[in-house]
Amino acid sequence: MNTILLEVLRNRLDAICDEAGLAIERTAISPVVVESKDYGVMICDGKGRLITGAGATRTHFYAASHSISATLERHGDDIQAGDVFMANDPHNGGGLHPQDVFILQPVFSDDVLSAWVASTAHMMDMGGMVPGSFAPGATECYQEAVRFPPVLAIRDGVERRDVWDFLLNNIRLSDLVNIDLRGLIAGCHIAQQSLQEVVAQHGRDVFAKAVDDLCELTRNELTRRIEALEDGVYEATSWNEWNDETFVVPCKLTVKEGHLHFDFTGASPQAPHFFNSKPFIVKGELGVDIANVLCQDLPYNGGFFETFDVHCPEQSILNCSPPAPVGFGHVEVSFNAVEVGIRALMQAVAASEEVEARRFLSGPAAGSASALHTWAGLGLHGQPDGWLMMDGGASGASGANDRDGNDLFSWMVSDGGALELPDIEVVESWYPIEIETRRIRKMSAGDGAGCYRAGAGLEIEYKLSGTDALFGTIFANRCRIPLIGTAGGYPGARNVLSIRSADGSVRPLSDHESGFSLLPGEQFVLHVATGGGYGDPLDRDPASVESDLQALRIDEGEALEIYGVVAGDPSATEKKRADLRAKRLEEACGPLKPCGEVDESVSRGDLSGCAPLYPGIVRKGGRAISEKTGSVLAAAPDHWTDGCPQLRNFLPTADGVEAVGYLDPADGSMLFVDVVVDGVDRSFSTMPDSWTQATHLGRTATQLVA
Repeated sequence: MNTILLEVLRNRLDAICDEAGLAIERTAISPVVVESKDYGVMICDGKGRLITGAGATRTHFYAASHSISATLERHGDDIQAGDVFMANDPHNGGGLHPQDVFILQPVFSDDVLSAWVASTAHMMDMGGMVPGSFAPGATECYQEAVRFPPVLAIRDGVERRDVWDFLLNNIRLSDLVNIDLRGLIAGCHIAQQSLQEVVAQHGRDVFAKAVDDLCELTRNELTRRIEALEDGVYEATSWNEWNDETFVVPCKLTVKEGHLHFDFTGASPQAPHFFNSKPFIVKGELGVDIANVLCQDLPYNGGFFETFDVHCPEQSILNCSPPAPVGFGHVEVSFNAVEVGIRALMQAVAASEEVEARRFLSGPAAGSASALHTWAGLGLHGQPDGWLMMDGGASGASGANDRDGNDLFSWMVSDGGALELPDIEVVESWYPIEIETRRIRKMSAGDGAGCYRAGAGLEIEYKLSGTDALFGTIFANRCRIPLIGTAGGYPGARNVLSIRSADGSVRPLSDHESGFSLLPGEQFVLHVATGGGYGDPLDRDPASVESDLQALRIDEGEALEIYGVVAGDPSATEKKRADLRAKRLEEACGPLKPCGEVDESVSRGDLSGCAPLYPGIVRKGGRAISEKTGSVLAAAPDHWTDGCPQLRNFLPTADGVEAVGYLDPADGSMLFVDVVVDGVDRSFSTMPDSWTQATHLGRTATQLVA
């Protein structure tokens, strides 16, 4: 198709989505939509294939395709011009969770279904056992919310009152939700009118050809970029918390011939907790971060999703079936799945020599580090009220290969919008609280430390104002098991939640708790978790450490013991760092498979004949070698950490969790810090084909052992 016409059409469709989003902001009224921008607008073709979208919550885009496909399957030939459908059940054609209601409107041209417009936003309540419909105590989806598959809400421009009456009769804050839903309909109406004009102007055939070409161009270019990655298998594992319970989320990424296959086999069975998820949620959210790493410059459309697939085993926490609750299936477990998937992808990028994405090497996004919470009680006007505190989502990003992580923003690598923290004045004008402190938290004990440290999460404290009591619900992760660091960076800070009484005593809150009270004279206190650091903290620029000291991000003791920096004294700093590295080796246990070799050319900085394996580790002649010292760490196809001394119990952790440092045997530099639960040896594996099939001086590793 004519390239100029194609680009004009693409930008025009983007503008239609943006215009529809502005209509939603002007029409909806709840702060979570208007202030935090928790909404999305999408355009899809007649079969539900994504064309484009707008809004901060890009994770909604692929879910729109899922909902449209379910609508087509359920309503088929009965779909007419002027229809508007609603859906919210993740088990049956809905979106990310029951409070994210999808509005779906078909677009006809000459009586032919040519496209769809969709909008969605977080509703403040959708019924169920607790205000706000986030119910950690729910053991079945039937307890969580009013759930509905794609249902006809408007026919030929006329509302179906029975559907609306049924819905609004079963939810709290029905007046508020009613207006927010109508805001979504207004957005769809704007998009539908404009899209009809576009299709009419160019004709159905030209429009369909343009959509095909856009998707094909995206697919072909992304396939080319994936082909540049080293084929092989890359694995990462993490865990989800539910108070004292632990659930495993493993990922095996296979890169082969321009395609990515994310396999989550081994994920824990579905649980009677509301964090169970679905494959379309995992794929949609994983897609956002894949795009951030590999193709920020490409259109984000259906062609993109043809370049990778996910396998989530049935009846698992990533592919649950009714009656499993799913009220938080779009955050905790699914974000964890995204994080291990991106860890595996970053390992593939790190093992690939000349790929553009190497400049984005960093730790995983910190979405699973959120500590969201809701409140319910009598509001400022003496009427029942409830709301979601978005502040709990302001976690700190992981460090990257060339810069520190972002404060208060989960993503280190992103080209999209972001949910925003609402203004304090807006929150206090809507709800019966007074915010006393909202700032970046001070990290401690090496949390997120690294050559490039993690960003800080939010610290917030607030109390009642204008009511006698509020009742809260918490849904947090990362209270026991922190996010991992990269290339020797330390794990991130953990979530800490509590209520401080007037006498100064502190009552800790668990990560999933409902029905606790906030009373006069008490303060709710939250320190939000973060991602991990990147690189050995002892390699951090002393000037950056001193800058953090001046900004009160760390204290002098942490600067000395974590970063080895004596402020204002370079020679003392150099000696302290050498002493700390030597101390690491003294306290470490021996390698699993000691090598004892040194590649002299690599130790002199000559990397000819070397290829990357992991940040700071190169492969040469079937050997894994420390790039810094030339120490040989392993022979192919063994895990490169096999030749590293292990430093155990060197960081404070929760019961049943351990941070394990893998050291360079020559000088004690930190090459990797793993976070594992009891009974697990390692949480990651980098096995490109060029490594597993390599030989060492003409002999395989098996022959060497023999």
